[in-house]
Amino acid sequence: MSSGSHSIDIAAAPDVVWGELVAPGLRHWYFNLTPEGDFTPGGHIRWLGSRGDVAEESDVIDVESPHRISLRTRFLFAPPFAAAPPHEMTWEVSAIEAGSQVRMSWEAEDPVHSLMQSQGASLIQGLRLAADPVARAALERLPEIGDVEIVDVTPDRVSTYQHFFDDIAFRDFPAWQDCYCMETHQAESEEEAGVRTAAANRREMSEGIEQRKVTALLAMVGGEPVGWCNYGETTRLAGVMRRFKLEAASQKGVGSVACFVIASPYRGHGVASQLLDAAIERLRARGVREIEAYPPRAGEETPQGNYRGPLEMYLRAGFEPYRELERNVVMRKKLA
Repeated sequence: MSSGSHSIDIAAAPDVVWGELVAPGLRHWYFNLTPEGDFTPGGHIRWLGSRGDVAEESDVIDVESPHRISLRTRFLFAPPFAAAPPHEMTWEVSAIEAGSQVRMSWEAEDPVHSLMQSQGASLIQGLRLAADPVARAALERLPEIGDVEIVDVTPDRVSTYQHFFDDIAFRDFPAWQDCYCMETHQAESEEEAGVRTAAANRREMSEGIEQRKVTALLAMVGGEPVGWCNYGETTRLAGVMRRFKLEAASQKGVGSVACFVIASPYRGHGVASQLLDAAIERLRARGVREIEAYPPRAGEETPQGNYRGPLEMYLRAGFEPYRELERNVVMRKKLA
């Protein structure tokens, strides 16, 4: 077993932070999971995803309300984690002058240990957002945003891409901080690739941009990046090909819109639609005859659930249903 920990200061009283740890209801900050069970010694917790799937199970080892809780947990969301032995997770909340200090520690074997090293800090940043109304207020939607400029992500804009994903993209959902949009280009499955770190994703995507292997767009407002769209010829998007089990022969002359990220204060202002329009025109100029998109089926209400773009946006842009999958709808639009 290996051990590790992450700590953070939160401008909220310990009982408020404790409530976020043990109260019933959706944990937006904790992978959008909902606990089912009692946070009492000997209690058993099932952590449910948005579709009712069990992503994690925990047994409560010890509770000292409102300061400490220890859990023996198994992650079930992917085979390598489900095959690992249970790990212990401890949350400690201490009163400090500014509010609370939270320490999250664990004892685990790989791949769980590597996952917590990579993503644990993002989890407690999400906890701070949940408990601190001032931190949340800084991310509220702006009433007006001004003019939006859409630019191509070229090698000279690598630093702008990095700034967006380092500091802006997931401020309201730190659990996705590691992504850097590498999933669009990752040929291996999660099981084959193992735990992907933020540093590795950042480095490989930056290299892809520098080598012109990545085609993406940034939405800029006042000189700052506020939105992102990853798109391109489908056969060059390895993650899309893998995720949706696409055959190269069926994708000849087809492009794909893979994903969107819009900074929380800029949502609801049509930024994603402007990015989509730009991606369509760029693919048309390259001679692509059809363009695909992969929105979730009806029922996804969160920005994270709609990261491939909402169905309604594609319908407004003239896309039509092409094929239905278990969780997504393949939409197509003729360009020629």
